[in-house]
Amino acid sequence: MKNMSVITLFALSACGLVGGCAMYDTGRARYVDPNEIVAGVPDKQTMYDLESSAGALMQKMLVSSQFLKNYNVAKSVKGGTLPIAVIGNIANKTTERIQGRLVAVGDAVRSALFNSGLFEVKDDDASGSITSRILRGADGGLEDGAPVQAIGTHESPDFMILGDFRHFSDVGSYHTYRLRLAIHNLKTGKIVWEGIQTKVKL
Repeated sequence: MKNMSVITLFALSACGLVGGCAMYDTGRARYVDPNEIVAGVPDKQTMYDLESSAGALMQKMLVSSQFLKNYNVAKSVKGGTLPIAVIGNIANKTTERIQGRLVAVGDAVRSALFNSGLFEVKDDDASGSITSRILRGADGGLEDGAPVQAIGTHESPDFMILGDFRHFSDVGSYHTYRLRLAIHNLKTGKIVWEGIQTKVKL
């Protein structure tokens, strides 16, 4: 048994030196490679389920001819400048308390849109904080006229991304999870792209 402990310690030390192991023992918790699939249990969705579904939908959007056609029209109307997108609510259509997870998925979608290079991305929560900071300035709430004036000149978004998440208990121990995302043109009110990603767990 003593020899086994020595071998285990040696193996862990080797992993730390070469950085080739997926998990790292810290004594109280282990880190797992963030790209590793974490299945969890059938009747509960994991962050992997949600974020991988959102990532797959973003990939589908980028290669969709319908999306590209509508996107190019919106871009030409703006004189060739990048359209502005904002992330709206991803509605929780389950009975589970997962709104915090869905907000995190919205953050991942916003990051993917920004990194695509196709959009300027607006964060409404951050805009509210920036406005509040300017209006709470040291000079009796009016720190400098220029930032306050600038608040009113920010461009309105062209697109809003909305979605919903659903969970179905199917026959036997099958559980189906469905994430839907849709891009709405705020100038016309029309959906310019919509996608659904489904995962089945058992």
